[in-house]
Amino acid sequence: MAVNNLTRFHKRLIVAITLSAAFLSVLTQFLLITAFPKIMEEFSINSTQVQWLTTIYMLTIAVLIPITAFFIDRFRTRTLLLTAMSLFFIGTLLGMVSPTFSVLLVGRVFQGMGSGIMIPLMQTILFLVYPREKRGFATGMAGMVINVAPAIGPPLSGILVQAFDWRALFYLTLPIAAIIIVLIYLYMRDVTKQRDSAIDVVSILFSSIGFGGLLYGFNQLQEVGFEGMSTMISLSVGALSLVLFIIRQLRISKPMLELRVLAVPLFSLVAFIAIISFTLLVAIETMLPMYVQNGQQFSAYYGGLIVMPGALTLAVMSLLAGNLFDKYGSKVIAIIGFILLSISTFGFYFFLAVDTPFIITIVLFMISMAGVALINMPVMTAGINALPDELIPHGTSVFNTVRQFGGTLGLTFIISFITRGAGTGEVIPTDYVAGVKMAFFVSFIFSVVGLLFTFFIQSRDVMHQGGE
Repeated sequence: MAVNNLTRFHKRLIVAITLSAAFLSVLTQFLLITAFPKIMEEFSINSTQVQWLTTIYMLTIAVLIPITAFFIDRFRTRTLLLTAMSLFFIGTLLGMVSPTFSVLLVGRVFQGMGSGIMIPLMQTILFLVYPREKRGFATGMAGMVINVAPAIGPPLSGILVQAFDWRALFYLTLPIAAIIIVLIYLYMRDVTKQRDSAIDVVSILFSSIGFGGLLYGFNQLQEVGFEGMSTMISLSVGALSLVLFIIRQLRISKPMLELRVLAVPLFSLVAFIAIISFTLLVAIETMLPMYVQNGQQFSAYYGGLIVMPGALTLAVMSLLAGNLFDKYGSKVIAIIGFILLSISTFGFYFFLAVDTPFIITIVLFMISMAGVALINMPVMTAGINALPDELIPHGTSVFNTVRQFGGTLGLTFIISFITRGAGTGEVIPTDYVAGVKMAFFVSFIFSVVGLLFTFFIQSRDVMHQGGE
């Protein structure tokens, strides 16, 4: 493989370029949320409509993740990364000059296309550049870099939007994207091995409708519930298409997504554990700003500020978790992670009130994110290490896909308890806090379930990976 011919410096340069591209992709997602009120005002749209800037971005990523494994097999690394960043650049440019909300949405689609290719490609590159005994460090470094984005995104966005205009967010990211494109063109090398893969249009159609329909349906479920016709149609059509997609992948000789990686017991187990961990990550990150604004009646600025220490903890601990994985394997580290998650989620349930001091909420969130960091990267590394190198692109795609959709379903389930506790009428702080506490108790149950399943990771499964 071409990676064996690269010098140590060039390998590090490739990793730096790849991580920079992925970081910019994740940062963009968190930058725009803070600007929603300004965008609503300029284009005269409501909160449901502006939310599509996030929904369409996630829909595009969800559709592209399963296809990326084919792209990695079919196209050279340099070409694919250059294409991904070029799509991202086009989307950013459209967002910067968008005269209408529709054009801004199209820009988000292009950004999502770039991100949907970039994230699985980044993971594949890291796993191929680093040997098995150092992959924990590699994924930990990726986690640290990418998880910095949620920490600096909201404060940076708030400063730019307040001082200038929401388009300043695109003015900031456009030249950075251009610089990364130049670096990719000059220094990126091919590290993936091309295989004879034929594009299966039917599989792409089934996966696009299936994954897109389910994600849209779950999004509508949060907004209008099961009563909405669009919700039922989207969920039904999405589920049927997904079943047809799975059946087709198992029957054709060269599947677009090699679902047989799920037949590897360790991979399937850690994928399920990752779904629980990702669910808790997005649920807690979603609930805390809502609690601060609706329960404690603070501004959106404080709602964004309260997650920054936890997000930084997630970034730092991700790097530490990678180093620990290389020494001890995934089982012990993941167990400690779920213990921290269980303590913090029960702490939220016990301590949260209308007048809870900020410091308590911040400390509990930092404990939660430390737990997530000790789970995410180590279990993913253990699962990918259980696969042969030629299946790594498919493994990363399958892993990201099941985690994304499992996490979406889990998030919808947990958030629904806020509505059950708080009601659907006018927001009453005490009732809203009661709903949040109920949702955190459900999160505590998720943590305990994840802890129990982590014990099923056998030591012999990770001996060759982490030295456990």
